[in-house]
Amino acid sequence: MSKATTPSPDATSSIQRRPVCYAIASFCLGAWAFYEVNTISGPYFEPILAACNNPDISADNFAQKTGYHSYEPKLGLGAFNVLVCLITQFLLELRTTYPAGILTWGGVVVVSLPLAVSNMVAAGRKGAIGPVRYPTIFGLLFQLFGISVIFPMLYNPSYIFSGSKRGVPTTSLRVIAATLMALPGVILTFLVFYVPTESYIWTCAAGILGGPILVLVSLTMWTDKSSSLESSTRNITKSSDAIQKAYSLLAIVCFVFWSCLMTIAFQSYGFALDLLWRDIWVEAGPSVAFMTIDTGVLYLGALLLIAYESEWKAIKAVLVTPIVGPGTALCLVLKELEFEATTALLAGEKKDV
Repeated sequence: MSKATTPSPDATSSIQRRPVCYAIASFCLGAWAFYEVNTISGPYFEPILAACNNPDISADNFAQKTGYHSYEPKLGLGAFNVLVCLITQFLLELRTTYPAGILTWGGVVVVSLPLAVSNMVAAGRKGAIGPVRYPTIFGLLFQLFGISVIFPMLYNPSYIFSGSKRGVPTTSLRVIAATLMALPGVILTFLVFYVPTESYIWTCAAGILGGPILVLVSLTMWTDKSSSLESSTRNITKSSDAIQKAYSLLAIVCFVFWSCLMTIAFQSYGFALDLLWRDIWVEAGPSVAFMTIDTGVLYLGALLLIAYESEWKAIKAVLVTPIVGPGTALCLVLKELEFEATTALLAGEKKDV
């Protein structure tokens, strides 16, 4: 019978440095995104914010008095009316900047779909501590400050030090809810970019897509019992199967959505990538440039999260991305991480028996 080996001091030190290094790198990425988006879009947002915050202008005559698009204050639930007002104008600019607007916004939606499931599941795992347990708060911060800022700067470090481990079971209800809550963003994106902007449907779709309502739906998971779920073989297997199926479903959704975006890009630019880059960055308006940063930084943030657990999986996601798109690539490696973590957890349980 072999004796258990004690890790060397150098190996222990390396293990301890790993989470700190990844957390710092991710925080710096988010801080850079915060600086860039504020530099680019700050001057553009200032007059809109002033108009949205003006107490002398009611929502009923907002468009008439300001020249901006009308918004639906009910979607702000009182506390977030300014956010709904602002995001409505933001999405209007993206809508009127075709095809750059839909390409950049769509890129963020594609990348965020697998993260929506990953975040919600991580929040419910037994043993998780800290901010990662409160996805609703993170969701509101994503809406208020931009997902490219908050995800790498705050979410990743909180996940790294949360103690939330893949393979630890959650309820099927949480997995199903996480998957279903990720899908409305795709439908609302279609409405925002294809329904006439003069219609009330467009106004509501814009307010819901960028406002608090979609995020607050996650409060329905407050009474979920995942954090107290026993890590039995049955629960681990059942949970892992559900999570892997969720990633498989979203992988298909992401691939279809990404294919649509690539079709739009090809119809507009062909193989002229310099023209595409001109429209989404070099000569882009504030909203489009904002979303270009959002897409790129969110993708890098997701890769950092994956690399913390497995550098090879992050490299694999990068290699697969040109073939299937970023969202599907992330779904595939997250599914593999869940499978491998579950296998290791079950193997450990068998040894204990």
